[in-house]
Amino acid sequence: MKSAIHCFVFALCLALEASCLGQSEDTDELSRALALVNSSRTSDRAKGFEQLEKLWDAESPSSGFSGTPVEKEPKSKKKPELSDDIVDRIAKAIQAGLDDKDPKVRKAAAGAICSAPRSSPEVVTALTAGLNSDDATVTWYVSQRAVKNLPPIETVIQSLIRKLGSNDLNTYWSASDVLKAYGMKARPYANQIVDVVLQSRTDRKRKMYILCDIGLHGAAAEKLADAAADFTRDELGIAAVCLLDHLQLLKQIESQCPETIPALQKQMHRLYRFLCKQQSVDNETRSWLAASDKLLPTTMGLLREERFIDKITTAEASANEYERAFLAACKRACGAAPGEQIMVDLDHPVEFRPDSAWPESDDRRQNKTSDGHGDGLTFVMLTGEVRGTNGVHPASIKFFRINNEMLLRTDQNISEDVLYDSSTGRFVCYTSVFAAFSIGTGQSVSGPYQTGSVQMRVETDGYLPLTLQFFDEMPDVIITLSPQAGN
Repeated sequence: MKSAIHCFVFALCLALEASCLGQSEDTDELSRALALVNSSRTSDRAKGFEQLEKLWDAESPSSGFSGTPVEKEPKSKKKPELSDDIVDRIAKAIQAGLDDKDPKVRKAAAGAICSAPRSSPEVVTALTAGLNSDDATVTWYVSQRAVKNLPPIETVIQSLIRKLGSNDLNTYWSASDVLKAYGMKARPYANQIVDVVLQSRTDRKRKMYILCDIGLHGAAAEKLADAAADFTRDELGIAAVCLLDHLQLLKQIESQCPETIPALQKQMHRLYRFLCKQQSVDNETRSWLAASDKLLPTTMGLLREERFIDKITTAEASANEYERAFLAACKRACGAAPGEQIMVDLDHPVEFRPDSAWPESDDRRQNKTSDGHGDGLTFVMLTGEVRGTNGVHPASIKFFRINNEMLLRTDQNISEDVLYDSSTGRFVCYTSVFAAFSIGTGQSVSGPYQTGSVQMRVETDGYLPLTLQFFDEMPDVIITLSPQAGN
């Protein structure tokens, strides 16, 4: 017994010694870096902030092509976590650096705050100072961190609104990113923001997206609708998204701009989000949209009304092979017979693969006379049924995307919108996958020659979660969930 106790004490002492040595090394590095940032030489001060940035030792995001499921690699051993005192001392030094007389030093200080290992009052104070800075480069760097640790909005909002009206790309771009991150918290300032956006003649389209994220009501919504006649087609679509909760204002702009609904459908992923949010209640805007004779097959699929099946069938006549696969999904969403179905459960993963699925590629869709290609996304409409092993359909379901759209990360946990009918278990999910397109003409078949997949986790109460892959051109999927222990 004594021997075991001695071993435990010895191991504990070694751990404490390693921790103390790590903190001592950090303190020495900190002292050297602080000495540099207090130097009278510009180059030393800039170097000092570069060293402080390294001292943060922020964890780099995981990477790796994620076209197929991968096991997460075990994390490598790291130095002991920096103490709160060291984090605050670095943040205070950065606060001073952001106000340095030399732009190179300010840039180095702004770059350093981006690598803060965690938030703290002093880190937030530094971010506040950076967002309020008149140096566009400082604001650009600081905004990239600020979207993760937003300062109290009242401390930066007037500076952000002023910067949003700038014609300088770095200035208005960073301001728009932060305002979008605040979302509904910025709504009390919507009148000011709408004024700045409408008066802008530089990249007004990008700035208008902020209005979608903060949400509009009252005078701000009316002001946007009154300006509709001055909008480009793209701006008209964004404005329509902003006004989806204001049917009378939507009708007002449609009376001035007959192309309102076609323009709105260019914002399909945002329209889809609205339809998902309103799927459980009667909604006047949804009814107004469904009554239009200008609907795309995609919109018809998302509205999920059987009367649209014949219209989508008509569109198939002039569609190519790739387009017909998507149109078939739109018809299934509206209640058409599913045809081929894939059965998936804990013991049976998705085996379906289109010819374009990475690491393979569909040679028919490549231009044989050109080596060029473009990487991007293609949108897919996924349809299927969710049920338990007893055949019962869950009352509700949740989808979570695990991989990055461009297949660079597998540690995501992003909630995906989904349309779901608990009486039948039928679901419709409109999302995107990685796609590589051949440049030029000469392909024998249209469409992306290489595509990725969506790694999706399906969750519902009382059942074990199930992770599966969804692909482009995928048939209907029957997902069977296993009950949790005790259910």
